[in-house]
Amino acid sequence: MRLASVKVSGFRSLRQVGPIPLRRPTILAGHNDAGKTAVIDAIAFLLGDYQITDDDPTFMALTSDADTERKRVDSIEVRGEFLPSESERTELGLPERIAIRRIWSEGGNLRLESEEQVPQDARLRGIASKTMPALREIARDFSVTVPAGSLKPVWVKTLEDFAKTQSAVIGWTPVRPDVRDAMPRLLRFGEAGSVEAAVKAALNDRYREHLDSDEFKLQVKELEQRLQNCILDDANDLISHIKVRCTDLVSVTVEPDVSFKGGLQRTRLRLARTDGEEVPLTSVGSGRSRRISLAIWEWTSDILRRDVDSGAAYSEERDVVIVYDEPDTHLDYLQQRRVMELIREQCDLPGVAMVVATHSMNLIDGAAIDDIIHLQLVDERTVAKRLLDDSSDAANTQHLADIAAALGLRNTVLLHERCFVGVEGASEQQAFPILFKLATGRSLQAAGVVIVACNNNEGALNFVGYLARSGRQTLMIVDADSGRNRLFSDTRLASVGLRKEHCHWLGLPDKELEYLFTDKQWADVGNRVWRRNDAANWTSENISALRGAAKFSKALEDLFATESDTGPASKTELVYELSRSLTRPEDIPKELRDAFSKLVGMAALDR
Repeated sequence: MRLASVKVSGFRSLRQVGPIPLRRPTILAGHNDAGKTAVIDAIAFLLGDYQITDDDPTFMALTSDADTERKRVDSIEVRGEFLPSESERTELGLPERIAIRRIWSEGGNLRLESEEQVPQDARLRGIASKTMPALREIARDFSVTVPAGSLKPVWVKTLEDFAKTQSAVIGWTPVRPDVRDAMPRLLRFGEAGSVEAAVKAALNDRYREHLDSDEFKLQVKELEQRLQNCILDDANDLISHIKVRCTDLVSVTVEPDVSFKGGLQRTRLRLARTDGEEVPLTSVGSGRSRRISLAIWEWTSDILRRDVDSGAAYSEERDVVIVYDEPDTHLDYLQQRRVMELIREQCDLPGVAMVVATHSMNLIDGAAIDDIIHLQLVDERTVAKRLLDDSSDAANTQHLADIAAALGLRNTVLLHERCFVGVEGASEQQAFPILFKLATGRSLQAAGVVIVACNNNEGALNFVGYLARSGRQTLMIVDADSGRNRLFSDTRLASVGLRKEHCHWLGLPDKELEYLFTDKQWADVGNRVWRRNDAANWTSENISALRGAAKFSKALEDLFATESDTGPASKTELVYELSRSLTRPEDIPKELRDAFSKLVGMAALDR
């Protein structure tokens, strides 16, 4: 049974989060304390591997200014959407998708429930989890006959068969033991300072596998039954004593349940680099601890792969959720590459879903953009967003991802950079980094600004519009004469979500970037880079004569290319060489300096 997604409510900063998909892998990215570990703990809670503490319920909002004490919510719910395998659907009678939730309520009460067809009468729900007195009462209420002297399994089956004949509705009911046992198991690695937890997780998983193997299953079951009978005898003696002391009680029942599935209670790891000089794990450095963790994860991966190859344990019914919390912290670059390879290997195994909480640029950039969940704190509560999730249309999301890849925008850039500037084409893309650094004293990267070149590409313009619509700091810097270009018309820009404040026009009312530079600047760069064939110098008059042309940049390019054998091969080279020739901030036209100042303000960290 594969865990496809989770929704969390009332757990730490996760007031209402989800659904978060579980992929192969899902990458959880975000700032410190944004909720990455909380999501992992919530998944562990759903799968029965985490116990709620007093600090886990979310704080409630203050209802008035007079409130001084922050109260916590009285329940936590983690709901998962599960996809049973074909054999599970057949053997357990499950649908293609089933919702299962685990609820903690104040006082420590826990419920594990599934959403399915249930008897309309609530008394007939969750028969298997009820006590014998309750079963007798139900049988009496509905006039169901159970043979005298029958054990509990007979009572349960008889009443469940009766319940199937009654009216049904869709509702929540206690999860059946066989469905609970089909839920995926959790392998959790990488918590800070917890190599021993990794050892315990790895060996505990093997412990459970051995218990379920043909070699031990019958022996363990027999021993559990013998112990349960012994405990039952003790319980009957206890019941007799209670009845003597408490004569007002009509019935006392104790139903002991013995199981060896609790697993290993503790695993201690001691290390020695020299014989006889063992030290506890807590005495070694963070880097060595992480390398030991990596070795443990690799061993686990080998075991999973061997199980698949042998066909023994990884049939389609046995799924596993692997979670890593900051797996490559304190590792050098080579070890980080090993972690990435390990994650890929594990995700290729059948029955594996994975969640990785990380700040690692390598891991984030190596993932498919649709597999990244960005967690942010908004008013101290976690909000989960998928990168480039522009609509519920999966094809549109993929289209945006393809455009981002074509533009060379890495996942980490889309996650972390603070400001995106859309430009018309390659000329601005090559020249702006040079001009920006000269004007501001900082590189675009250092300022947190990313250039997106539209290159007369509808898709790229749509992408810039998406960034603006999704609340990212976005600015289009466009030549004023491009307003005649359908792609950059006011109507077209507005249609993709770029409003007036998103656009900075250069050369108003109808000029272009090249027109902003002086005649002398163009003549000087021509004399330095594109010497005239007749050995004469370029003059300001040569340039000013072109100012009346319909397209100044085209006339300028043609002049230099015609009169010089070394003339520019393109408009891009024209602007690039001019940018390189400037030496002072004031050499840059004021309109362009104003645009760069605006970008600096938009990208400011304290904005």
